[in-house]
Amino acid sequence: MRAFVADSTLVQNECRERLKQIPASTRRRLSSYAKVLITAMLELSERHPQLQETPVVLATRHGDLHRTEKLLRELVRGEVLSPTQFALSVNNAVLGQYSMAADNRESMTTLSAGEQTYPLGWLEALSQLQSEAEQVLLVYADEVPPAVYSGQVKSPVTGFSHAVLLHRKNGQELILDRRVGKESQLQEDVWSVANSVQKILDAGGGKVVQDYNKVRWSWHVA
Repeated sequence: MRAFVADSTLVQNECRERLKQIPASTRRRLSSYAKVLITAMLELSERHPQLQETPVVLATRHGDLHRTEKLLRELVRGEVLSPTQFALSVNNAVLGQYSMAADNRESMTTLSAGEQTYPLGWLEALSQLQSEAEQVLLVYADEVPPAVYSGQVKSPVTGFSHAVLLHRKNGQELILDRRVGKESQLQEDVWSVANSVQKILDAGGGKVVQDYNKVRWSWHVA
């Protein structure tokens, strides 16, 4: 699939100055996961004010897992869950917070698809771009999973958010390709893949390839 990347940013840490744009009552409820995610979105919003009227696709493998783990521990102890904390633990909660803070009333889509969440987030955003939207904001965000899950999953190795503004006509041309074939060993942590994609976007050219068992995804910037 072909599209154009108008702008992008890769964020590992929250920016308190940017987050001051959000009302204090909302900001107090943001988790570390939500703060990094929204920081990336606000960074692009500063350069592209029209993002207020842009659909958003959020891809996240784990979502706000640290908040969810805390709720699960409270359940085990027989405690009554906070309705607010429960509502904020679902995958689309952070998009709701962003929507209200930015007054963005466009469509908001969340996606979680295991280890292939990052490329499938790109596929969803590109599909929306080619079917109806003039531009789409794609955001991938995840934190390092809580220690209790270390036996099941170790990705990502660092918390981060990758925000990409896709446009139907303007920007750097990007080709997303998916091929099914023999199992291979080109497997990197999602942080490494996102970082590599950001580098070819910054450089204005290059290719990134990532394998998931027998599925090979590639990002090519012309």
